[in-house]
Amino acid sequence: MIHALTFAAYAVTLDGKTVLPHARAAVADGRVLLPVRTLGNALGADVGYDGRAHTITVQRGAHVATIPARGAVRIVNGTAYAPLRAVATAFGLGVGYEARTRTVALGDPRAAASSGDSRAAASSGSGARGAQQPVDAAAPAPRSGTFVVTETPRNAAQVHEPYPAISARFAGAAAIDPRSLHVVVDGRDVTGDASIVGDQVLYTPRTALAPGTHYVVVTGRDASTGAALGNSWSFEDSFDFTSAPAPTPFPVGAIWVDRWIVPGTNAFDVYVEGAPGMTGYVGVDGVGGFFPLRVNSANSYVAHVVVPNGVNQPFARVAARITLPNGQQQFIVLPQRFNLVTPPIVLPATPPPARVAQPTPTPQSIPIRRSVNVPTPTPAGATSAPTPPRRRILDATPAPSPTRTPTPPPPRTPTPPPARTPSPPGSRTAVPAAAATPGATPTPIASPERTRRPLIKRTLPPKPTPEPAAQ
Repeated sequence: MIHALTFAAYAVTLDGKTVLPHARAAVADGRVLLPVRTLGNALGADVGYDGRAHTITVQRGAHVATIPARGAVRIVNGTAYAPLRAVATAFGLGVGYEARTRTVALGDPRAAASSGDSRAAASSGSGARGAQQPVDAAAPAPRSGTFVVTETPRNAAQVHEPYPAISARFAGAAAIDPRSLHVVVDGRDVTGDASIVGDQVLYTPRTALAPGTHYVVVTGRDASTGAALGNSWSFEDSFDFTSAPAPTPFPVGAIWVDRWIVPGTNAFDVYVEGAPGMTGYVGVDGVGGFFPLRVNSANSYVAHVVVPNGVNQPFARVAARITLPNGQQQFIVLPQRFNLVTPPIVLPATPPPARVAQPTPTPQSIPIRRSVNVPTPTPAGATSAPTPPRRRILDATPAPSPTRTPTPPPPRTPTPPPARTPSPPGSRTAVPAAAATPGATPTPIASPERTRRPLIKRTLPPKPTPEPAAQ
C-alpha cells in the first residue's frame, strides 16, 4: 500500500538549542519523517548512502550506525526521509515530539551525564579546601614552542554575524598536522568541518550561532617538528533573528530548485509541492518572461526555466506566484539567491558580399562610309557621255595620305685648283694661268634643281554634241 506524502516545516532542537528552525519534514500515514542528511549536517555528522545495499550510514564522532533504506524510509528527489526514532537512534540521541508547536526535541545522553557528573563533583568538593576551580574556557590552552597566534574573531571581541568566520593562525609553524588537529566550539567537536591551509585553521559554522558568548579551542601539532600547538579564546555574538518566518501554510508544502546553479547553467527546474488544482508561474531576476507551473505528479508542479545566453545577473531571486484552489493568490520567494552567468551571445559571421563579374565590353567597329560611284541613268536614245563620278563626303576620318619624301640634291664635287709649273731659274717669262693647262675644259658648277609643284587643271565635262535636225 502506498501512502501519499505531505511536507511541512518542523523545528528541531538539541538539548534545548534550536539546530534546524525550519526543517522540511515529510508526513506519511501519521508519522513524521526527518531528512537524514540535512539533520546530519546540522549535528556535525557524516551521512553516506550505499546504493547496492540500500543502507544509510551515519557517523557522529565515534558512533556509527546504519539505517536500512526500506520500509518506512522514503527517498524523494534524492533525499532520504526516515522516522524520528530511527534517526535519533542512528545518531545516538533521545527523541521527543510536540505536535502543537511541531517541534522535534533531541537530547544527547552523554552530555546530560557529563553535566550531571560535573554538578555532583562541584557540590561534593565545594567545602573542601584547595578544591579545584572550574576551568575558564576562554583561558588559553598550554602550548609549547615559540609561535605567534592570531585568532579571528579576536579574544573578547563582539561580532554581529550569525555565521562568523573562525580561524587561528600559528605563525612560525611549518604546517599543521591534520591528524593531530582538534577544534571545539561551545563544547562541540567540529574538527570534521574545519580545514587547514598551511599554518592556519579555518572553520565556518554550518548553523547560525545563538546570541551570547561562544568559546573556541584549537589544538594540534607542527607537522615538521612535532611541537604542540594550541589556543583558546571567546567572543560575543549579538546577532539574533527578530522573528522566524512562519511555516508555509498548506496547501503549498514546499518549493525548491532541482540543481546547483553554476556559471554556464542555461536551464533548471523549480518544483512546488501542494494540493491538486493549483496554478501559477515562476519568475527569475534578469530573465525576461514567466514560466508556467505544469503538473508533475498528484501533488507536485514543475516550471522549466530557460536562461538565454548573454545573461549576467548576480544574486538573482526566484519567486513563484501561485493561485490556490480556493482562488486565493500566494507569492513565495526562495530565500537563497543565485548567480546567473550564461555564455555571451556570439553573432554569426557575415560573409563578404560576392563580387559579381562585370562583363568585358566588346569593342564595336565604327562603319566607314566610303565614296560610292552612283551610276546616272541614261535616257533612251541619248548618247551616253562620260559622267564624272560623284564623290560623297566621308563621315569618318579618312586615312592619312602618304608623306612625300623630298629628293636630296646631288653632291657637289669640288674642282681642284690648276697645277702650277715652276719656271727654270733665270727665266722671267710668266706663263698665263689660262694657258697653263692647254686643252683643259672648265667644269661648270651644278646648280640645285628647283622642284615645281605641278598645276592641277580642272577638266570641265564635255558639252553634248547637238544632233542634226531631221529633214
